[in-house]
Amino acid sequence: MEGPVIIQHTKGAQAMAISHAEIIMGLQSLGLEQDSKVLVHASLAALGEVEGGAQTVIESLMAVTGTIVMPAFTYQTMVWPPSGPAHNGVDYASNDYRRINAAAVFFTPDLPVHPDAGEIAEAFRRQPFVARRNQPVLSVTDLGDDADELLAAQTIGHPLGPIEWLQHHHGDVLLIGIDQTHNVSLHFAERLANRKQFIRWAITLEDGHGRALELPHFPGCSDGFNAIDQEIHQVARQATIGEATVRRIPLELLIPITVGWIEEAPSALLCDKAGCARCNDVRRARQAA
Repeated sequence: MEGPVIIQHTKGAQAMAISHAEIIMGLQSLGLEQDSKVLVHASLAALGEVEGGAQTVIESLMAVTGTIVMPAFTYQTMVWPPSGPAHNGVDYASNDYRRINAAAVFFTPDLPVHPDAGEIAEAFRRQPFVARRNQPVLSVTDLGDDADELLAAQTIGHPLGPIEWLQHHHGDVLLIGIDQTHNVSLHFAERLANRKQFIRWAITLEDGHGRALELPHFPGCSDGFNAIDQEIHQVARQATIGEATVRRIPLELLIPITVGWIEEAPSALLCDKAGCARCNDVRRARQAA
């Protein structure tokens, strides 16, 4: 594997802003090219100062790759019932959930992404010709010739279908200044490994009428996902752009490696927080199997 390519300049004690050309050079150093299909998780702040901000990052990705997929997650649409399935990784009586219900907003195709998805994901959503699937919490946006086919893979019952599509079409995960706790493709690997999934609920607005939807196969906690780095270091390519570490990981390798590890070590990727209801329910389900 080639060593990291560092695209970073300093002027005295103050770093210079990163240019469009420098981002392109960094992306190309990872082997990305015009037929590349990438699932992008990105932090603008992690890059440092960028000339033109999020728009420059998006234009750089568009210049280098053929298909771009980004999360357009909208956790602000989620609501909680007063009761529901047992061992569902949730305390239905929590006061926090009543507060969340009061603040919930209806999903519509033009709803901004949740702030946790980041500035680049929101700027990408607003780009001309970017398509979005009407999944009320875990929608993705896509730009490329494969958009219709890729987005059609996402349904209410299969929220991570676009990940599966990318896996079978030589797609990559591209982590720009982001660690594995944001890598949604690992949730797809958990499902393939038959790890317990959850039920969640969201409100959506269709034809002027609001309704609540039950969302099956909802993923669990990702706080333990950084442990995957020890298993995939030989298949990931890495560069440095500005102040950010950028990693390219082929999904056709990442997914089976992760599935195999979970099958071999059932607690793999679970967090170690004693109060994590989701990870605790995953462990409980495994013990009961």
